[in-house]
Order: sequence, then structure tokens, then C-alpha cells
Amino acid sequence: MDINIRSADRNDFGEIRRITVAAYSDAGYIDDEYAYNHILAAIEEGYSGSSLLVAESAGRIVGSVFVTRAGGDFSDVAHDGELEFRMLAVEPGEQHKGIAHGLVAAVIERARIDPDVSAVVLTIAPNMDGQHKLYESMDFVRVPARNFLLSDTFALHVYKLTL
Repeated sequence: MDINIRSADRNDFGEIRRITVAAYSDAGYIDDEYAYNHILAAIEEGYSGSSLLVAESAGRIVGSVFVTRAGGDFSDVAHDGELEFRMLAVEPGEQHKGIAHGLVAAVIERARIDPDVSAVVLTIAPNMDGQHKLYESMDFVRVPARNFLLSDTFALHVYKLTL
């Protein structure tokens, strides 16, 4: 599959929203559209230190990832010198074709060429087994001391790739 990774523009937001909600809903990670629509709507308004990347195949968007820096409006766990990515999503019918790997590789490439970035971090739910395997295969390591609490009983795991 030929995949092109590029920065998203405003014309892409509707498709990014649809894919993100579909990917997380189909996998059983969210049970309604609200869970990510409020975040995606806010991204459209243009928050500091943040960007979106999309993966295209045959002229259509098949995946996306949100990238932010420490101190950015949507940064959860990034420290100074770290790039954080969130909401990696691939069209349900296009999963397991290397799209997620390509998007993560693009984030890492951006981080490597930025002299102010020494690591890439992310949060992930404990039950996202396939995604844990993807990140570990790309040399990310768990950092349990930095787990991000969503509530008193649920923590997102933190992974880090030191560059």
C-alpha cells in the first residue's frame, strides 16, 4: 500500500473526526461520539504547539495523529524537550496495513530533525494490546512512573522513545 504522510489542513478535519471516532468506537474504546468530538472540535480552533498529520492512500485520508509539545494546549505528559502524540487513528477497513507504523515513524522523524526535541512520548489505555506491541516494536519503552490518571481508578500508560 502506497501511503503519503502530510500535515492536515482545515479541509481534512471532517474526515479526521469521522476516522478517529470510527476507529476508537469500532475497537470498543469509546461508546459515543462525544469522547473525541470535543477534542477534535477544539483542535480545529487552532491550539498552540499542536499539529495534525494525515496518512493518505489513493487520494483519500486513511489515518491521522495529533502531535503536540510540552506546554501545548493538549499535552498530557510531555516534558520540556519532548514531543507527544495522541489520538492515532486508522480507518477501520485499512488497519493492519502499516498505516499506524507510518504515522508514528513520521512523528519520530519530525522529532529527530528538531534540535529542541530529545524524546517522543505518548499515552495509551492498558487494554490496547495491538498498539502496545506497535510502540514496543518501534523501541518505545513504558515509563510507569509517568502514567497519566484519567480518574482515581484508571491510568493511561506512558511510553517514551529517547532519540
